[in-house]
Amino acid sequence: MNTFFKKSKRIVAVCVLLFTGLSSAYSTPPTNDEIIRRVQNLNTVIDIRVNDLVTDQIVYLLDKRRKESEIILGRTAIYFPYIENALREKGLPDELKFIPVIESSLLPNVESHQGAAGIWQFMKGTAQLQGLTINKLVDERKDLIKSTEKALDYLKLLYNMYGDWTLTLAAYNCGSGTINRAIKKANGATNYWDIAKYLPRETQKYIPKFIAVSYLMNYYYLYDLQPIEPEDEFKFVVTANIYDRLEFSEISQKLEIDVDLLKMLNPKYRKGVIPAGNDNVYTLNLPLSKMKSFLQMYDSTTDLTEHTFFYQP
Repeated sequence: MNTFFKKSKRIVAVCVLLFTGLSSAYSTPPTNDEIIRRVQNLNTVIDIRVNDLVTDQIVYLLDKRRKESEIILGRTAIYFPYIENALREKGLPDELKFIPVIESSLLPNVESHQGAAGIWQFMKGTAQLQGLTINKLVDERKDLIKSTEKALDYLKLLYNMYGDWTLTLAAYNCGSGTINRAIKKANGATNYWDIAKYLPRETQKYIPKFIAVSYLMNYYYLYDLQPIEPEDEFKFVVTANIYDRLEFSEISQKLEIDVDLLKMLNPKYRKGVIPAGNDNVYTLNLPLSKMKSFLQMYDSTTDLTEHTFFYQP
């Protein structure tokens, strides 16, 4: 049997059915009274307040950034099902799935000017402390499964420190040291809104952004926003375990698939090379239409079990 795969290992096929937008009631910009009423009706674990920052962020997503919001709504059908399941398994609030919307607009290959990367926007030092591999060939901050696991572990750690989800989200953005200093400056106050003025400007906007994203995800259909579906090669993706060195150029040639598409589906590989899996098991994501040919070429289908997961709106 080819060394790319080992017995009793599974191939996980993640096939996602996208939802379509619900019929809209109206598309006029929200009024302040609407925003206040609907924000107060959100089912949330954070301490919600409505101020100018919150209303500005909501209007920004619904109006000024309308098209980008529709694109993000489409991406949720790809990424939210896995994140939701991971949150359930760890006993964490479902709404934490909104964090990567704020951090990266659900783009796994994005990098910030400060050096953060992946949908959860881990800084290199934090990622390595959490056990993610970052070297010249691999950056696991851009691996959906591994980065999600470590991000949720980190959030649980922060929550155990503060016992408050609003402070936890703020600490995820600026670090626990910054939160602790703000608490000290606020004479020991532990309510986010009481210490916000002592936090960096970016963090002062972070909770309002979280509230705005929650508002978008719950009420987008009332404002005639329609999720924009990704192309099929991103909607239906299959993941296989790889145990030996493999180059994207070889896969591209044999499967007649564009190298750029391989890079987009597998952003954690920095040089277009999957390393040999000595201590780590590496994975390859391919469009569903290409995986059968890939398995046949490497003669590795006999002891693989396929699981298909469908998104249910």
